Amino acid sequence: MERTAFARAWDYLKHAPVARWSAGVGAAMSGALFVALLFVLVLFADLIVSQGKVPNYSDLSNVEQQDFRRKWAEMSLQARSDMVAMLPLPDSEKSLLAENTESSLDVLALQSLRWKASVGSLLERRAGVSAATAYRDRAFAHVDLPANSDPERVQLGVLSFVVRSRNHFLSPLVGWISSWNPWMWRPAGGGAANWPYLLGLLGVGAMLALLRFLSVVVMQHAASLATLEAITRLRRIIFHHTYRLGSLAVKPAGPSEAVSTFTRHVEAVHDGMFARLTVAIREPVKIVLLIVLALSLHFWLGLAFLCAAVVVWLVGRHIATWFRRQARTGARSAAGQLMLLQESIQMMRLAKCYLMELFNQQRVERQLHEYSKSQHRRFRGESVYRPLVVFLGTLAAGGLLFVAGWIALAGGIGVANLVIMATAMVSLYFPIDVWLAQRRLIHRAEEAAVEIFDFLDRRGEVGQVAGAEFLRAMSQKLEFDQVSLRDETIGRLFLDRVSFSISAGQKVAIVGSDIDEKRAAMYLVPRLLDPTTGEVRIDGKNLRWVTLDSLRNQIAVVSQQNLIFNDTVANNIGCGDPSFSIPQIIEAAKTVHAHRFVEKLPYGYETTVGETGHSLRVSEQFRIALARAILRDPAVLIIEEPETPLDEGAKALIDDAYERILPDRTVIFLPRRLSTLRLCERVLLLHEGRLQADGTHRSLLQDSELYRHLHFFEYNMHTEKAG
Repeated sequence: MERTAFARAWDYLKHAPVARWSAGVGAAMSGALFVALLFVLVLFADLIVSQGKVPNYSDLSNVEQQDFRRKWAEMSLQARSDMVAMLPLPDSEKSLLAENTESSLDVLALQSLRWKASVGSLLERRAGVSAATAYRDRAFAHVDLPANSDPERVQLGVLSFVVRSRNHFLSPLVGWISSWNPWMWRPAGGGAANWPYLLGLLGVGAMLALLRFLSVVVMQHAASLATLEAITRLRRIIFHHTYRLGSLAVKPAGPSEAVSTFTRHVEAVHDGMFARLTVAIREPVKIVLLIVLALSLHFWLGLAFLCAAVVVWLVGRHIATWFRRQARTGARSAAGQLMLLQESIQMMRLAKCYLMELFNQQRVERQLHEYSKSQHRRFRGESVYRPLVVFLGTLAAGGLLFVAGWIALAGGIGVANLVIMATAMVSLYFPIDVWLAQRRLIHRAEEAAVEIFDFLDRRGEVGQVAGAEFLRAMSQKLEFDQVSLRDETIGRLFLDRVSFSISAGQKVAIVGSDIDEKRAAMYLVPRLLDPTTGEVRIDGKNLRWVTLDSLRNQIAVVSQQNLIFNDTVANNIGCGDPSFSIPQIIEAAKTVHAHRFVEKLPYGYETTVGETGHSLRVSEQFRIALARAILRDPAVLIIEEPETPLDEGAKALIDDAYERILPDRTVIFLPRRLSTLRLCERVLLLHEGRLQADGTHRSLLQDSELYRHLHFFEYNMHTEKAG
């Protein structure tokens, strides 16, 4: 399920195909170029160790000399003759060399000449005729050699590597490259072949580093473009779907759920997508090529390195996991015992009053004992698992070094190749570590994708039916007819068969101990959500069958959860609607006594207010929300007063604003102040989802015990009960 959800999110990358494929290509290239840089390091290390000297027969180990003599004997006479034919020697000596017999020449000298013939033939096949000619000329001193050169050993840059790695597949590869790049072996003007090669390696390394830098830039830039395009589309869908889920307005955690989905979960998916487009491609390329490089230098030693690493990882991982689990269990248990110890300390008064000192002391001793055991388990786990992995790694490294030394002493691998193999194997740690870290990131993205698509797969609850009719301004009454509202996702019943009617022009207060029930009734009127059963009607028309625009154009809502938003005061009142002019916005602000404090703001009506803008008092925010509502001249006005107490000066201004805006308007209050409650002609009391009482404020104080109880606790005005 998790992978399916992440795959659905991954599909959004199809909207940026060029960026997606560019990121993938850039990731693969950056991984390959990293290994290419390491290969340049191989050639550099080989040059430093060998000094570019093509080995003579005397430089070979006993095993290599025996292997050469065996291969020479197994060759046909024609093949041997072809090899020696190119040597600058008399024909009589050539025939002696070609024959597989001893001669008057010294045995060592004879094998040395045969070796040179073999090397010349090898270089001709792998690096070209020019490279072979350069070797033969210098091997037989037909050219002037540099003063500091070794006349017994020819220095020809990369050709030394081609000869010494003749039994590996790297030899023909490097030889083919050198045939197209003579600077790798051709002597400079002074006769030294290694200096152009060294400078060339520096240039190639710099070029590869630049290409890798560019590929990483392309990868990062393309991946950011592709993932941002996908995430932007995903966020846009979540935003629009949030408006279709009316129940989010009523749920206590509804808005926070939508915000969490829109921000935290989408951000996790974004990080997972980016990691999969970049690291999940680049690091495996590095790992595979590094393994190939290690195996190419010495297959069996490289395989031993890999097997040892796998064994250490598997064994060490399982053992370390067990000790980590013990450490976590111990930490949780210790935390629990510490809470019990705190409780025992807080029992001081109880222990004294009931003579429980000895009993409580025994409890503390037991708890201290358990706490010590838990902490011991925790520290034991934390102190063992990391050193254990290091110990296993050290044992494996020691064994591998012994094997490597054994092979090197037997002449099976050169020092330079051994160093490079160790470097390649150590370099494996970093891409593997990064890849595993990103796998955890992708796993979190998969979990977040499940939450996102669980949210998106919910069926929209509020929609406009085909053929919906236009609703004229309310002129008769608003009716709730056996209205029930249940949120199936949490099983909460907000309203249970509620029925009442509000005549046009009436001022009604909805009160109750549960704010969610009151808001549920409030949100049904502008169809922020629809009732589960029953009907809400205006002038006899079911709100489900009217257009949403015509309904919401005549209803204004002032909710304490959304008094202002982060924008200018003008946009907070006009909602960015160009049909409302600045003079109209100012007039609405004057009506609710907001104009004076707005003028004092740094930029007046162009001052930014909201979460990250200029701070306003709650009473000022409430008056801006009132101005926003009355600017539209609604037929029905729904006002939820702020829960935060208002300052005394603002109360009088708000009461005066009510006197100005309430006449000839149907108003539904969710009141917080007693003066507002007295202003209403009717009070509807909701309790446990049902309409428990309906009457005037005074009549309910006399007849409803529940209302008196609510009045006492919510308005803290018990002295008014007598009135």
